[in-house]
Amino acid sequence: MSYDDNELGRLRVEIDTLDRQLLELIAARFQVSRQIGSLKRMLDLPVRDPGREAQQIQSMRERADKEGVSPDLAERILQLIIDQVVSEHQHA
Repeated sequence: MSYDDNELGRLRVEIDTLDRQLLELIAARFQVSRQIGSLKRMLDLPVRDPGREAQQIQSMRERADKEGVSPDLAERILQLIIDQVVSEHQHA
């Protein structure tokens, strides 16, 4: 194996590690979101909070831009998560 192959393999292992960490963070986020859903049901609050969602999206776009990540990509990812959370809350 050449130097380039070794470097490619090392970088791929790093990507795999980061992907696992992303999934762990998403799982942790959903655990907290489920707790919020339970609390909202107990308090008879609506599932959606458009103001909070807009605030989250704007904050994520700003952070993404500072990190050199496409704000549009960050928004799409967050919107997918929000949509899944709302779906779970509506069917709980």
